[in-house]
Parts: sequence; structure tokens; C-alpha cells
Amino acid sequence: MLVTDIKKIDDKRSCLYLDYEAFGPLYASDIRRLKLTVGSETDAEKMQQFRSEYFFKRAMNKAVTAIKYSEKCEYDIRQKLKELCYDEEVIDTTLDELKKYKYIDDARYASVYVRSHIQRKSRREITYALSSKKILDEWIEQAFEENQLPDEREIVEKLIRKKCPVSELSDKREKVTAFLVRKGYPYRLVASCISEILEMG
Repeated sequence: MLVTDIKKIDDKRSCLYLDYEAFGPLYASDIRRLKLTVGSETDAEKMQQFRSEYFFKRAMNKAVTAIKYSEKCEYDIRQKLKELCYDEEVIDTTLDELKKYKYIDDARYASVYVRSHIQRKSRREITYALSSKKILDEWIEQAFEENQLPDEREIVEKLIRKKCPVSELSDKREKVTAFLVRKGYPYRLVASCISEILEMG
């Protein structure tokens, strides 16, 4: 196999390319030990043995370390391992193991996310964020059912007062309305709250 490239990933790792295809991430010590240089030939069996011995173990350790700091979903881990140049087989095997032992659970992630953001974001905004991470619709819906929804009108009123002083609200009405609608709050609700705040003075 021909070593066609060694591209730096971060301060510790580089992605090795064999015959113009990404092989996976190696540390500088691995590259020295395996005597790999661009343009040189390396033994296919030796490289596959290295892959079998180290890649899954390292991917698993990286994933578990990431999970220690905050709840992660399958999408988060998959993207992180892709960034580190792991191939789909290693990624899928790692994710299967993580799910088996409940290190990651997308239904749990959705519930935690909703609980953490429900006081600051609209339902639509939360739904979009979870959907963008490939969380199933049924788990998003379940997460909303598990967590008591706050009074949306109260949240909108707080956001209006935070965004703009009442004395300036009349002049900045359109700007404030556009801001809150973009965040996912219904136009009628926003308009009603602004009118009520202006009436109260």
C-alpha cells in the first residue's frame, strides 16, 4: 500500500491516506513506529492489524470522554469521530457499543435538552434544534410531554421587556416582533403581548 498523504487533524493526530483513501487517525508516535512517510510503501496486513488493535479502542475512549462533560446524542458522537477521520465501520461499532450500555440515548438526550431550554426557547426553536441532530419526531414529542411547558405568553412578555425598554417599544415594535417570530413564537401572541405592555405603560 502506498502512503499518499498524512494530513494534520489537530495537535495530536494526523489522518493517514493509503492509496489515496483515508485510513484513519494516527498519533505522531504511531507514524514513527510504523515508519510511515508520504511516498513510501507499507504492508497492508500490518496496517489492518494496527487498525483492529487500536482504532475501536481509541474511538470508544474519545466518545466516553466527550460524554463525561455533557449529555450527547448519536449525531454528536458520529460527527466528532468523523472529524477525527474514523471510518464508518469503526464509528458504527462504537455507537452500537455506546447505545448498548446506555452511554448515549437519543430519547434521554431530547428530554434533557427540552428541560434545559424550555424557559428560554420556543417549542419550534427547540424542535428545530433537535431535528437538526437527527432526533426522531416521536422522541421530541415524548420529551415535550415529559416536561411541563411554561406559560408561553409569560415568556414572550419577559423577552419583550428584556429586548426593549417600554419607553422605546412603540418605535421598535416591528423590530421586536420580527425578532420573536424568528425565535418561533406565534405572530399573534407576540403582537398581543406588545399591545398589552404598551397599554400598561
